Amino acid sequence: MERLGATLLSLRAGRPDPGRTVTSVVLYDALAPPAVAPGAVVLGAGLASQEEIAAAIHSFARDGAIALVLREPVPHGPLIRAALADTSIAVYGLAREASWLHVATLMTSALSTVAPDELMLGGHNTGTDLFELANSLTTLLDAPVTIEDLSSRVIAFSSDQSGADDGRHRTILSMQAPTDVGELQRQYGLLLRIHESDRPVYIDDVMEGAMPRVAVRIRAGDEPLGAIWAVVKGPLTKQREQGMIEAAQVVALTMLRARLGADAAMRLRLGLVLSLLDGGPNARKTARQLNFGGSPVCVLALGARVTEGEDPSVVEADQQRTANALAMYLKPICPRATAALIGSVLYAVLPLRSADEPGKREAIRIADEFIARLDSSQPYFAGVGTVVADATDLAFSRSAADAALRVVRHRPAERRPAEHRRVAALEDVQVEHILLRVADAMADERMVAGGPLRALREYDTEHGGSMVDTLRAWLDAFGDVTKAAETVRVHKNTFRYRLSRLEQIAGVDLSDPDVRFSLSLQLRVFE
Repeated sequence: MERLGATLLSLRAGRPDPGRTVTSVVLYDALAPPAVAPGAVVLGAGLASQEEIAAAIHSFARDGAIALVLREPVPHGPLIRAALADTSIAVYGLAREASWLHVATLMTSALSTVAPDELMLGGHNTGTDLFELANSLTTLLDAPVTIEDLSSRVIAFSSDQSGADDGRHRTILSMQAPTDVGELQRQYGLLLRIHESDRPVYIDDVMEGAMPRVAVRIRAGDEPLGAIWAVVKGPLTKQREQGMIEAAQVVALTMLRARLGADAAMRLRLGLVLSLLDGGPNARKTARQLNFGGSPVCVLALGARVTEGEDPSVVEADQQRTANALAMYLKPICPRATAALIGSVLYAVLPLRSADEPGKREAIRIADEFIARLDSSQPYFAGVGTVVADATDLAFSRSAADAALRVVRHRPAERRPAEHRRVAALEDVQVEHILLRVADAMADERMVAGGPLRALREYDTEHGGSMVDTLRAWLDAFGDVTKAAETVRVHKNTFRYRLSRLEQIAGVDLSDPDVRFSLSLQLRVFE
């Protein structure tokens, strides 16, 4: 509570015992209930009804959990009150706009803080944990503080944000500067001003209705790391400016230390995942080290569809956040799983409880739920590899996962099935995979559309027509003229006339099933 503050969490019931120690953070999943250890804080992402919550409180209390977090508005009722009266669990409410994964990440990081050093900040001793630094700086400046990285992602904030404005509250809820705020920062060149100045920068004329800000760069030598932002009532005194500069130096040192630790952990994860994905005897040895040598296993491949022209640094930062989020997400529901970012694809190796079809469904569910909960600027997709009985065959599973990812990431949204629109196993998208391979082969041989399809395209180009769109709509509607006419927004009689002209221009007979198949295949392959 001291770290996350009232912006994200509020105590709704029960009485926290400061003498009890939090040992872990568990993300609850009703379909696959995780193990709840004594001292756990449970994030009840799937709990809604009074009956579910009351039963969960009793269950968590028996396991020794000390707190339950529920989405606001937190339900009230006799069943919940009776359950709380019988236990010592405290119930907290999570703000409606907040992300479960963000909060889980913050809580998990709070459990692994660095031991305090004897560093001075404004005349006070403080630890090297960024949240502690933000709180100390708030005391010094008498202003709510956030510490942000180069992509304006919030990495720590002071617990007291009561004196801030709506823009700051939205920033903390999303753990990222909102789109409109970021656009104004770019428009006015604020980040450039901040990073070019060796003194705090006072900003009071950018956002209409917003409170003034003071920001100071965080820098390690010549390398920019981010900025400290404070919501203020007016310009800072010289003493407070100097305190903010000294704080930025301490924060830079802490960020570098955290990076070293994160880099070491990431390199270890990367080595394990690479060893597993290669398959063979080394994969079996690594699987035994991770205690799943005898389990069915499969590979998940996750990737984003990146918007053209997107800043590469923003994309990379988003990929790293997603990789960290996946590792944290898997920890309570699949503790033996491991994940790492390789290039632009995030791979996870999942030990499963069942083989074949049940294992595949379990892997699809895990990927589906993660993507649904993920808060990212880019849409993410996942391919599920073949479930194999032994880690030596993981290279085969990875190949299938890559192929399935390519299919779901590249097909148009309107052609995705309603179920698992962003997740698929290769055996469920075999035909689309084959079409992509055919398209690859034709591209390698520099083949272009010929025959009837070429004639229709040339006609459309020369006369400004829509023969190709007409053909596609008719084929997609399986010959239903009424439905196809609605798709291209013309009267059905007009559509029938176009079909007749189409047959004349292309020299084809659409009643011939071989012609229909050929044209449909060409449309899919060349698009």
